[in-house]
Amino acid sequence: MIGGGTLNLHALRIFTQIAKLGSVTHAAESLLVSQPAVTIQLRKLEQEMGMKLVTSKGRSIQLTEAGELLATHSKRLFALEAEIETKMNDFLTGKRGSLRICSTQLPASTVVPHWIVKFKQKYPLVDVQLYKGNTDWTFQQLLDYSVHVAFVYSEQQGESVESHTLLDDELIFIVPEDHRLAGIEVSLEELLKEPFILREKGSATRRNVMKLCEAVNLKEPESVLQIEGMRESIEAVKAGYGVALVSALAVKNDLHNGSLARVFVKDVFIKHPIRLCTRSNEEHLTTTANFISLIKDELVKT
Repeated sequence: MIGGGTLNLHALRIFTQIAKLGSVTHAAESLLVSQPAVTIQLRKLEQEMGMKLVTSKGRSIQLTEAGELLATHSKRLFALEAEIETKMNDFLTGKRGSLRICSTQLPASTVVPHWIVKFKQKYPLVDVQLYKGNTDWTFQQLLDYSVHVAFVYSEQQGESVESHTLLDDELIFIVPEDHRLAGIEVSLEELLKEPFILREKGSATRRNVMKLCEAVNLKEPESVLQIEGMRESIEAVKAGYGVALVSALAVKNDLHNGSLARVFVKDVFIKHPIRLCTRSNEEHLTTTANFISLIKDELVKT
């Protein structure tokens, strides 16, 4: 071995145990092998090294200077081996690794943070990153393999995406609490005469406004503001800039405390699910599978 051969790790492991216990007999007992078998491996290792590693000292043994050095390094070697095995097993079971999540604004500001906190409590060694954007961008991140899982507030999906409905929400029209339409029912045509706050292009809520107009052959509403982000749209409504179509879940507290009011629109009910999306026909990494499983467990509790 000194001349360029391969280190006999089996013999080295036995030697390390001899050095640790200070006895060939005790090493044999701990390894559940015979004493002669341990002695043979020790002699082989010494032959490969070309030097004595132990000397007899009564019933025990004493390491030579070379044996002391080898024992120090072999202890570190096998400790590293054990660490590698532990960490690789952590990856296998999902206790270690990374989880990249992309979400549209509503899930990212309501339910997703709670699920991430619960996941980190259970799997503290997993590195979790959350990215936010509109629906189109979120789907693109998933299809580009930039993230492992996506949450969208949309019916949209294609053959490349597998989705599961987690929660059902409703899109509603909101106005300031002192608006003339607050709390009453009107026709869609009458509502569309009001100034509107629209989300940016690529947003699912913006698409829903346009679909409503197309369905009844009405002109698109006058947009006084185009805002990126649902929370920002809600704040613009509070400031009196106009009407907005938003998630009922996102304004639940605002409706309850009276800072906003709902406008009921005749014959309009927009059910809108929060969906968990992954790539179709793809085996999930263990970390992703563990995250999805945790979400399902949390939903059962609610």
